Amino acid sequence: MFDLDGTLVDSAPDIAISMNEMLQQLGYPTHDLAQVRNWMGNGAGKLIKRALTGKMDGEPPKDLFKKAHQKFFDLYEQNIHAESTLYQGVLEGLEALREQSYFIACVTNKPRRFTPPLLKAFNLNQYFNYLICGDDLAVKKPDPQVLQNVLSEANVGPMQAVMVGDSASDIKAARSANIKSFCVRYGYHQGVGVDALGADYIIDSIEEVPQYLSNTD
Repeated sequence: MFDLDGTLVDSAPDIAISMNEMLQQLGYPTHDLAQVRNWMGNGAGKLIKRALTGKMDGEPPKDLFKKAHQKFFDLYEQNIHAESTLYQGVLEGLEALREQSYFIACVTNKPRRFTPPLLKAFNLNQYFNYLICGDDLAVKKPDPQVLQNVLSEANVGPMQAVMVGDSASDIKAARSANIKSFCVRYGYHQGVGVDALGADYIIDSIEEVPQYLSNTD
């Protein structure tokens, strides 16, 4: 199971561009790319609230949030892959897993409105047997139900799966579902050191995942 933003694709540049355009239209201060990166990882709704309030747990007025939400979605839809890039080793890692006949799932908090277009833009859609987006279920990561849904679809148990991500949401979801976790050193850690996230393994590239699995089979 792979997270998307911050794990496979560095999507922060396009998200920041769209977010700042939304903020400008609403008369709110903009934020630099580094700040937007730190706010990512818990879904679009949380990101918008953080951008409006400047706080990790901020709650803007409901009418403002609704207006900002619509504006951001419309703007981001036009800039899904203008400046986003694949992280090094992603294609090689996924290709190796496919050649080894693994069931591969993409599990993201990103809304479905944006996820298939982003996957297609980087030719990633061909690798995934299953996709869960942030608005497909009633819950999002770090809720373990999201990963348990994948286990059910793949007809495997927790000991037969791994979760690969970059944020606390990914690692917490995996731990709660009793699934081993890999955390990439890059990505969006929300200001927390990668060593403090509690992953079972820390990797520099997705290419390391099939290498590890081959060594443990």
